[in-house]
Amino acid sequence: MTASEGLKNPYPNLPRSFKSVYPFSLAATSFIYPDHMAPNVRMLGPYLDEIELLFFESTYPGSLPEPKEINELKRLSEEYGLSYNVHLPLDISLTAKTPADRKQAIETVKYCIDLAGCLSPTTWTLHLPYEDADEDFNYWLDRTGDSISRLCPDHIEGPMLSVETLSYPLEWIDGLLKAFDLSICLDICHMAIHGLDWKSFYEHYSEKIPIIHLYGFQHAHEHLGLDQMPGDIRKPVADILSRFSGTLCLEVFSYNHLDASLKILSQLA
Repeated sequence: MTASEGLKNPYPNLPRSFKSVYPFSLAATSFIYPDHMAPNVRMLGPYLDEIELLFFESTYPGSLPEPKEINELKRLSEEYGLSYNVHLPLDISLTAKTPADRKQAIETVKYCIDLAGCLSPTTWTLHLPYEDADEDFNYWLDRTGDSISRLCPDHIEGPMLSVETLSYPLEWIDGLLKAFDLSICLDICHMAIHGLDWKSFYEHYSEKIPIIHLYGFQHAHEHLGLDQMPGDIRKPVADILSRFSGTLCLEVFSYNHLDASLKILSQLA
């Protein structure tokens, strides 16, 4: 019985295995098929090195996996020789202005770490949004540092948290990265869309980058297949991938976008 036959509504399998094909670990998200995490891992596990578990939402009942599903994910990782990384929730913010919101965010991150720690993720990806350009940056920086201090190192070691590149130059928080020994998730699209020099950024911070998010885009963060990646980006991406040994996550959310991405990736790496 194939993985797809074991599902109530069969989905298409990937065309071939990509395990240990590249010098980096190749990952996709846990929402390639319109189903829960475990069914996605059953489908993808035989073909990829790693899965990015999307803990995007946390505030609605059932939005985070139950312990039973976590146990199944652990079993599947052993069955397929598969690793995981975890993207922490987007509906909470460690940089929120109100203490109550920051407290909720801290407790949510702790809960996620406790919930999925048994999966031994390669990294935990974290957003530190800076959304109000009119506010005093030092105030933002102080409360962000306070939030991180309530997580590191007592609840998690700094290098296990990867701060994702967003709309602002991450160099702005270089002191924070160094103070807590944080890692970095390089999202090439986020930086390119906002006109940030992601190529120079990689050269400067490469030793602190365990994970790269890659996907196609046109005008915003559409998370399209790599066939939609702008042509002027492909050569520098290929150069970086030739030297990268961490996790490359094709951060797309459908089979068609993943299939297209895998075909383009074979030309880049």
